[in-house]
Amino acid sequence: MQKNNFEIKLIDLFWLKSGDEENDLYAHGHVYVKIGGEIVCDENTLDVTVTAAGLYLLRSLSENYKKGNYDSQLLPCCGFVTYFDKNLRPAISGCPVGIDWTITHLTKDLIQHTSDNGNSAILKIEDYKKMVYDFVDKVEEFYQSSLPKILPRDEFELGAYEEIWEEWRELRNK
Repeated sequence: MQKNNFEIKLIDLFWLKSGDEENDLYAHGHVYVKIGGEIVCDENTLDVTVTAAGLYLLRSLSENYKKGNYDSQLLPCCGFVTYFDKNLRPAISGCPVGIDWTITHLTKDLIQHTSDNGNSAILKIEDYKKMVYDFVDKVEEFYQSSLPKILPRDEFELGAYEEIWEEWRELRNK
């Protein structure tokens, strides 16, 4: 176990190339994650639905995370289905491809990240918050600099989409 050897950052952001910007509700990109000495994800690993990742990382600031907690991975490849999970929390899901690791709050000041390969890193929660806030702020800036979204017509999907952003803002502004 290594102390303070965790990194997460956005490498780039984009909308899906197959669709137009107004209809793609969720931003995508490449993410760099290092846990201990292991590079868990980088620009060559997979395209990530960074909107979902941002929401899930924000949740991890106050709660432990293990595989499957959010009906998706922490860094999901796809994000084409919006719904409410079994706990009535908004979820973004897609294919079963993605990257996961475990996040454990050890104390009120320390958090541990453990990769599937057993590498781990412990860091101060304040340092982790800064990384997560940098991540989500870049995602939100990307939305603000993009064309307005054409929102879903389906009332259920629209409600889940709106709840995602409501929870995002609430967690970001804590």
